Amino acid sequence: MSNGSLTVVGLGELQADFERLAKSVGNKIAKDAAMAGARVARDKARSTAPVRTGKLKKNIVAVSVKQADTPGGATAGIRVKKPTGKQTKALKRPGKKGRTSKTDYDSPFYWKFLELGTSKMQAHPFIRPAWDGSLPQIEKAVADKLAEGIDNAITR
Repeated sequence: MSNGSLTVVGLGELQADFERLAKSVGNKIAKDAAMAGARVARDKARSTAPVRTGKLKKNIVAVSVKQADTPGGATAGIRVKKPTGKQTKALKRPGKKGRTSKTDYDSPFYWKFLELGTSKMQAHPFIRPAWDGSLPQIEKAVADKLAEGIDNAITR
């Protein structure tokens, strides 16, 4: 029998496990919050994008970016999907049967020309104004998602 003291062995390992768990939960909460803000910007960019066939609107997506140099941080934004090169289309030239071209025809490569302009066409930006014009809504979405994530982590 002891004099009322208790000795626990292995608390250092348990403490390290708790810290790893806290970091992983914090990273997930930060990533989810950043993506919530990116989704707001994506929706705004889709609503302001020029429409001719609908390909451009469909291919504006919210993405999360991995960053090794900022532990515990998260970055997200919006972009237009790149061509995958998986689809093929037969070339329509007389005498050139059987040749194919590997191009993704569902990807709107022309978005850069619209956003930035060319030497022969004036710019019609839609991504940058959508981001800049929705900053208060983005901040609110990020703050709300952070608060929700923290509340959920505490109540577990």
